[in-house]
Amino acid sequence: MPTLEQLDTPYERRRVIEYGVDGNKVVRHWHDAQHIAGPLYKSKEEKNKYGEQEMDLYLFFEGGKDGLLYQYNMRHPEQYTPEKMMEEIERVGYDTLEHFLTTFDQSVVEGKFIGAAVIEFVRQIDTERGNRYAQHRLDYIARQEEKHRRLAAERAEKAAQKEAQRKAAEQAARAKYLGWADQMTAMQFGKVSSVLDVLIRADGKVMTKREFVISRMKDGWTPTKKEGVVSYYGSRWDVKESKPRTEYRLAKENLTYRISKTEFNFASYLAAHPEKLSQARKQLAICTDAGGEQQAFREEAQKA
Repeated sequence: MPTLEQLDTPYERRRVIEYGVDGNKVVRHWHDAQHIAGPLYKSKEEKNKYGEQEMDLYLFFEGGKDGLLYQYNMRHPEQYTPEKMMEEIERVGYDTLEHFLTTFDQSVVEGKFIGAAVIEFVRQIDTERGNRYAQHRLDYIARQEEKHRRLAAERAEKAAQKEAQRKAAEQAARAKYLGWADQMTAMQFGKVSSVLDVLIRADGKVMTKREFVISRMKDGWTPTKKEGVVSYYGSRWDVKESKPRTEYRLAKENLTYRISKTEFNFASYLAAHPEKLSQARKQLAICTDAGGEQQAFREEAQKA
């Protein structure tokens, strides 16, 4: 049995129903078509940019003036025989006109999509059936558009809910800073919270650095800074001095805590707005080691 590449049947100039270059508009083009078997024809082989042989496949049924493009740019005709190709179109129900129409009648029953080219092809054989397919296609598209609208509305609603939850969570997180973080950008607040939401242990309790600063400020501590602080390193025979830096502290009487610049900025805000400290009672729910943050602190410590 020869392969499709070895067929010697003559080429016929025949017109084919297919889609235009935009992939949507149905057009009719003339092609040189070579009979394979049954209703199946093929175009002349052409090499693609990879040097592979390609061809198009067409369906022509008795009673139909024009054929239908069945497969576009099929490769390697040397790998297929007419028998193998007939087995394939029998499998999909395109081996006879009766089976072809029955196949698409079933598509209507099952609510499947029917392309415009198939509809135009069927209309030349059975106008009433083609019109029925066309109405089915319009109904199918309308159902799909409604489905897409519904899904888009559901996605938009979920996105809005998620955004509302995000904003509420961010607002609640910002509220813990007693107004200091209200005007910060999301990036600025992220940097601040990455420092001040860290858990520490102070006075035998586990708390965040934010809670630590609030508790010290309520207890009368003052934010201070010292410029030009240097440290020494190296060996006793080669002592080296670091570059001067600014050191930030919380101070009360003769006691000091060394803190970060972010903690200092928060403490300075509280010092400038003492009325905010009266709102901070809930911020100091540090309490016992039975709390969730304390448990998390212990777990992290055990991992370390």
